[in-house]
Amino acid sequence: MQPGPVLLSFTRAPWPLLFATAGLGLALCLYTAGHSTLPAFCGSALSIVASWPSVLEAELALNPAQRMLADWALMLLAMMPPLLAMPLMHVWRSSLPRRRIRAALGFLLGYSALWLAAGPLLMVLALLLQLSVADAALATALLVALLWSASPWQRAALNRGHRTRRIGLFGWAADRDCLVFGASHGAWCIASCWAWMLMPLLGGAWHIPLMLVAGAIMLVERLAPGDRPHWHWPVMLPRLDLWLLTTRKVAHSHD
Repeated sequence: MQPGPVLLSFTRAPWPLLFATAGLGLALCLYTAGHSTLPAFCGSALSIVASWPSVLEAELALNPAQRMLADWALMLLAMMPPLLAMPLMHVWRSSLPRRRIRAALGFLLGYSALWLAAGPLLMVLALLLQLSVADAALATALLVALLWSASPWQRAALNRGHRTRRIGLFGWAADRDCLVFGASHGAWCIASCWAWMLMPLLGGAWHIPLMLVAGAIMLVERLAPGDRPHWHWPVMLPRLDLWLLTTRKVAHSHD
């Protein structure tokens, strides 16, 4: 994967809109960072709704589950949009011009529903790590994420996530295809990315920077060339063997 062409592609649609959406999510997380519902989580949604009707604010204050779900949704908004460029372009190009917005919304609905459902499970897993290894929870999560990224199972999930499906042109069949495609893509995205999503949940004061790091890593993995499932060196780490080989070649060239 050559960085030049990849960076150039980021200037073409739909990348600018997706990065802008992620930037909005990040700004909201920064805005609410002082009122976290978990030790390592996006800030409380109460700050965002300060200007909303007092009834809604009171409801969120009295319902921690809703507040945590709102925080999780903000985290997804800040991290996931750049990962959706390819499937969204497939949905857009496979739909009639008059149905494209509707088709994209159907895909996003299916995708978001799966990730919102996965949030409580990942929070429980993060809490179990905190309870079991305490101060080493973040380091443990990093080790788990690196091992998962190197595993054939993560590669298989990435490969499945790259698959597209036929999108109908008319009526309920088209809506159903977009919804099912979004849900299936979300399921494989969860399967490939779950380990990296643990790090921001365990980051404490480093929650926002770790969101950026994890989001960048997941994007790099998504854009990496496909390969058969096997144990491999994580794509976000420099290849030590290639570095050693290059060093030896340079040393021999000076002899």
